[in-house]
Amino acid sequence: MHPLLPGLALTVALLATPALAHGQEPDPSPPVQAEGTAIEPKAPQPQPEAEAPEQRVIRKFFVDVGRDYKAWFTLDSTRTLIYGTATTMFLRPADEALTERGFPVVGEGLSGGQQYGNVTLQVPLAVGWWAIGRMAGSPRAADAGRDMLRAQINAASFTYAIKYAVRRTRPNGEPRSFPSGHASATFATATVLHIHYGWKLGLPFYLLGVYTAGSRIEDKKHWLTDTVMGATVGVTAGRAVTFHLKRRPVQVMPGIVPGGAQLHFIVEP
Repeated sequence: MHPLLPGLALTVALLATPALAHGQEPDPSPPVQAEGTAIEPKAPQPQPEAEAPEQRVIRKFFVDVGRDYKAWFTLDSTRTLIYGTATTMFLRPADEALTERGFPVVGEGLSGGQQYGNVTLQVPLAVGWWAIGRMAGSPRAADAGRDMLRAQINAASFTYAIKYAVRRTRPNGEPRSFPSGHASATFATATVLHIHYGWKLGLPFYLLGVYTAGSRIEDKKHWLTDTVMGATVGVTAGRAVTFHLKRRPVQVMPGIVPGGAQLHFIVEP
């Protein structure tokens, strides 16, 4: 053998190795598991669309409306309803006498209560308060308006539930007198504003509620006790929607036990 052949062969081998490595095609087949099954690449999962702020506000509003009904089963609401119902029963004998007499001195000046106590004014008042508060960047005003609207829904629900259950005839002969929807709407508004702003704003709106109740009695639309119970429902509704503002609220949960019933008083931390 020629003495240069081993060195030439080694040189060719060294030069050919990078070329072969460079020209080698990658294996297009996917990696194989030990069992021999190909691993398929995972498709990217679609990300859920973020909820728009407006949708979140509306959804939370209706969730809170549902919770407002639960707030009626609290010690605070129970106490308000007991006081209001007791006052209604106490004033029951004065219904006919007061309705027949009316308010001869100020009767003609009570006509405005018919419009003020209507839900066609109370609901826009609440919506406007809420909207102006948001546009003005005032969380306090926005929360107050929001609670006012929730109070109107809450008060109307219980007012009409009682109306159709009791079916009391109005002084003018029309049906569904008890309780007064005008009174419940105006006192619900007054209660929310009282809790959010204090007596400086709450008192004028309570007086507007009394004014509205007087107008309903003067026009023979309601008996005295209709307005008293309506005010009770309105105050309870207003306090129910602002339940979250109270410290250490107490809930009253009724329960049935063998041979009777019981009440559970739950104090939230």
